[in-house]
Amino acid sequence: MMPPYMFSFGLKKEMSSFLYGLIGVALAGFIVGWPATVTIVYLAGYTLWLLRRMDAIVHWLSEGGRANKAPPTTGLTNDMVQLIHREKKYSRKQKNRYRNTLAQFNSLAADLPDATVVLDKSFEIRWSNAAALELLNIHPDRDKGQRIDNLVRNPDFREFLHNGTDQDELEMQGTGSSAERIIAIRKVPTGKRMMVLIAADITQRVQVREMRKAFVGDVSHELRTPLTVIRGYLEMLQENESLDPQVSEALRQISAQSDRMRGIVEDLLQLSKLEGNPMADNEGDTLNVSAMIRSMVSTLHEANESDQFELALDESLAILGSEREIYSACQNLLTNAVRYTDPGTLISVSWQTNDAGEAVYKVADDGPGIEARHLSRLSERFYRVDSGRSRDDGGTGLGLAIVKHAAQRHGGQLSIESTPGSGSIFSITFPRSRCISMPQAINQ
Repeated sequence: MMPPYMFSFGLKKEMSSFLYGLIGVALAGFIVGWPATVTIVYLAGYTLWLLRRMDAIVHWLSEGGRANKAPPTTGLTNDMVQLIHREKKYSRKQKNRYRNTLAQFNSLAADLPDATVVLDKSFEIRWSNAAALELLNIHPDRDKGQRIDNLVRNPDFREFLHNGTDQDELEMQGTGSSAERIIAIRKVPTGKRMMVLIAADITQRVQVREMRKAFVGDVSHELRTPLTVIRGYLEMLQENESLDPQVSEALRQISAQSDRMRGIVEDLLQLSKLEGNPMADNEGDTLNVSAMIRSMVSTLHEANESDQFELALDESLAILGSEREIYSACQNLLTNAVRYTDPGTLISVSWQTNDAGEAVYKVADDGPGIEARHLSRLSERFYRVDSGRSRDDGGTGLGLAIVKHAAQRHGGQLSIESTPGSGSIFSITFPRSRCISMPQAINQ
């Protein structure tokens, strides 16, 4: 910040010169007998002289205000020239500081391993780094001022650019020399309606993910046969009424663990089919979700008569999708609400459209709730808030992972809200593109 400037000395000098001149002129006027006339002439002359000095300063400033060409000044106008000198010197220092900071930022950003592109409100490229050339085929100099959607011609990218939210991440094939790579792109809004696109090479991450899916699928398939054999022999042994009670109890426990293992295998197989395998918007059957929910609630109520269910269902709302996957997702949320709350808990189930026209399946309870530190990890495989209770209740730890991936496969999203002591809300939101009104569904 520039230090304050004091005008007192220049003003005193200017006033002293003016007053001494005025007194001298007034005395001369009395001597010659025209004091008023001489005084007016002096004031007019002094004013013209002051204006001339001001004009000289303006002319000097218009030619660049170089210090060695400053006009001769005195008094107050001298202070003005000195202040201008100081301001220009301070401005030069600030510009040099900003220039150096910008140069450092550009140098750091240019060396970032992730592609970085700055866009204006019209999606025109304002700046890009070297990695953008490698991953997106965007040249830092050649493509400046070009619309990025004219350079990256990918329908998914265009949709993401214009309609995707800031929390979305787009996975797509690279362009140009990076066509064999997989890149992930995110949007970061900045000031003045500008945007920064960040693209990272995730080829290795995707390969590892696919290898894991293949491994889980293969292992699960291989486990099905021995589990079936074990289950068959257990049933034969359990039919033998002559067995010792201790042996019978041991067989019962082995059978229960065998059933649990079979459930884990089936869930792993389902997950391997769901993950990273999105459906097209027009793919699937027309599903009457309201009827599906009523059937689930009826079955659960018969098995758990103490539980209370409150339904708010839009009977006219249907969606396009896989019946087996949607049924599994909806049933998992309902079953969890019954399993992890005390008997007699009120469970509210709704199937409605929100303000954005999206279909929302919501299961809310007034149970004990979940601590905030667990919420972000609930949909991870085998993650349990209370591992002991989950195993006792027969859970595999895969239910919410299945719900999340089933929702994502249909273009939807799982969201979880919970407060300890105030219950939990689990919601699946499906996009408008999958919503169908029942009269329309009947006519198809």
